[in-house]
Amino acid sequence: MEAERSLAIMKALADASRLSIVNSLLEKSQYVEEIAKRHALAPSTVSFHLRKLEQAGLVSSRKEQYYVVIEANDAVFDTTLRELVSASPLRKDLQDERMDEYRDKVLKSFFSNGTLEKLPSQHKKRLIVLEQFTALFEPGRRYSEQEVTGLIRPLFDDYCLVRRLLVDEGLVSRDGSMYLREGGSVQETPAALPGKGAKKVRKVDERAELKRVYKQNVPDMGIYQIENKANGKIYIESSKNLEATRKSREFQLRMGTIVFNRELQKELEQFGAQNFSFSVLDVLAKPEPGANIERLLMALKLNWQEKLQPFSDRGYNSLKGFQREREQLGPNQ
Repeated sequence: MEAERSLAIMKALADASRLSIVNSLLEKSQYVEEIAKRHALAPSTVSFHLRKLEQAGLVSSRKEQYYVVIEANDAVFDTTLRELVSASPLRKDLQDERMDEYRDKVLKSFFSNGTLEKLPSQHKKRLIVLEQFTALFEPGRRYSEQEVTGLIRPLFDDYCLVRRLLVDEGLVSRDGSMYLREGGSVQETPAALPGKGAKKVRKVDERAELKRVYKQNVPDMGIYQIENKANGKIYIESSKNLEATRKSREFQLRMGTIVFNRELQKELEQFGAQNFSFSVLDVLAKPEPGANIERLLMALKLNWQEKLQPFSDRGYNSLKGFQREREQLGPNQ
C-alpha cells in the first residue's frame, strides 16, 4: 500500500462519527437517508463524512433507482494495521541512510585512530559503540574470557567494563566462563593444555592475538577523490576511515550540502549531485601500533596531489595549502 493512501485511510477514520458510520456499513449497505436516521445526523453532514470515506477508498456508492446506496469496501478493511503503518512516507532506504549517517557521526565522536577514547553516557550512543565490539565476535563461536579480552583490549583499555556491558545489553551471552554471540554454528574452543610452559605460551599467544586483532579492526585508511564528471575537476583528501567517509560524502552530495570546500559547494549547486562521484585512490597499509598515522596519510595525500594537480581550473584543492603541508612534512618525504 502506498504511503499517501495509508495516511488518507487513517485521517478518514480519525473521527467518531465516521467510525460509527463505517461500523454500521460493515453490517450492511445503506442509503444516505438511512445512515442519517441511524446516527441522528443531518443528510448534509452524512454526505460530508461519506466524501471523506470515499476519497480514502473505504466506501463506494452506487445508484439504485432514485436512491444512492453506500457500501463498505471489504478489501480495504481486510488490510491489517501492520500493513497500514508499514507504508511509511519516508523510504526505508532513506531511513537506513540517515541511521548510517548518525552511527558514523557517533563513531567518529568516540573513536580516534581505531581506538575508543571513552564510552558514551547516552544509552543509544553507547549501544552503537558496543555494536562495534559485538561485530568482533564470530557468530556461533564460543570464546573464553581471555579471548574476549584479546578482542576488546586493542580498542579500549577498560575491557572488563565493555565485556560486562556486552552481556548486560544482551549482545553477547555468557555461559559460565564462555562467551557467545548467537547465530551460525557453534564451534567449540579447545581447552588450554596443562603444564609449566602453558602460562608462558598463553602470554606469547595473547600478545600475537592482540596485535592481529588491532590490525584487523583498524578501518581502511587512505586517499579518496571527489570528481565533477561534468568538467573533470577533482578534490583529493585523506581519511582515517574510508568507508565512513564515503557514506558521509555521498550523503552530503545527495543533500547538496558541502561544508568543507566552498568552490565544490558552488559547483555542486550548478551541476547537481548526479555529476559527482566518490572513489578511493589509495589505501594505506595497516600501520603498526604507535605509528604516526597523520604523517603517513599526509605524505600519501601530497603524493597524489602532486601527481594529479587538483588545483585551480583542474580541481578544488588549495595550492597554497599543498605547499604549506609539503613544507611541514619536510624535503625527505
